[in-house]
Amino acid sequence: MADTKQFIKDLNEEVRRHPAVNHSFLATVSSRKFSKNAWLGGFAQQLYPHVHFFIPYMEEMLLNTFDMNAKLIVAKILLDEYGEDAAGASHPELFRRFVRGCGGAEADASLLTAPLDQATVDLVGTHMRLCRDEHFLVGIGAIGQAHEFAIAYLFPPILKGLQLAGFTSTEIEFFSLHVDHDVEHSAMLEDTMIRLATTDEDRAMIRRGALASLEARANLWASMERRMIGIENGDVPATSGQALTALTKQYKNVPDTFWPS
Repeated sequence: MADTKQFIKDLNEEVRRHPAVNHSFLATVSSRKFSKNAWLGGFAQQLYPHVHFFIPYMEEMLLNTFDMNAKLIVAKILLDEYGEDAAGASHPELFRRFVRGCGGAEADASLLTAPLDQATVDLVGTHMRLCRDEHFLVGIGAIGQAHEFAIAYLFPPILKGLQLAGFTSTEIEFFSLHVDHDVEHSAMLEDTMIRLATTDEDRAMIRRGALASLEARANLWASMERRMIGIENGDVPATSGQALTALTKQYKNVPDTFWPS
C-alpha cells in the first residue's frame, strides 16, 4: 500500500509536468480574446465528441471489473455524469449550454454534423480502447489521473479564456463544475488504485493508461490551437471529414443523436 501511495504521488507530479498540462494552447486561450465563432469551430465542435463519449467510457469501465467496490466508485462518478451533481442536467447537456452561448440553436445542432479533426477522432478511439479493451487499471489511469486529477490544471486556463470572450457563468458551468468536483472524483479513484494496484505490473498499467490519455489530449490541444487561430485568420485547417454521427456508428451503446437532457 505504501508503495502504491508513493507511486500515485510520483505519477501526479509526472502528470503536472506533462506537455498536455503545460501546452501552449492553454496559454494562448487564457491570454488572447478569441471570438465566439473560434470557440465554436475550433474548440467546442472538436471537444464535444469526447464529452459525448465520456459516459460510454465510464460505462465500459463499469463492465471491465468484477471488483464491487471499484464498480461502486465508477458508478458514483457516472451518477454525476448523468446529472446528479447539476440539478439533473447531464454533463453533455451542460456542454451544449456552453455551445448555445457560442451561437444559439444553430451552433448546438452543428455538434452532430461538424467535420472532426483527426485528433478528435483519435482521442475518442484511444479512450474507448483504454476503457473497454485494456485492463481495468489501464482505464482507471486514463480516467483517474489524466482526467479527474488533471482537470484541476487543464480547465482553469480555459475558463479564463471563456471569460475573456464574454461567456456568462451559466454558459461555462460545465467547466467550472468539473474544476470543483473532479478533485473529489480523483480522490475516490486514487483510493481504488491504492487498494487494487499491489504489484509493479499493476502500477505500470495505471501509468500507461494515464500517459496514453495525456498524449491524445496533447494532440487535441495542438489541433485546437491551429484551428482557433486559423478561424480568426481566415485560414481554417483541413479535417478528417468524419462527423460525430458517423463516429458513433463505430461503437455500441453510443447514441447517434444528443443524449436526453
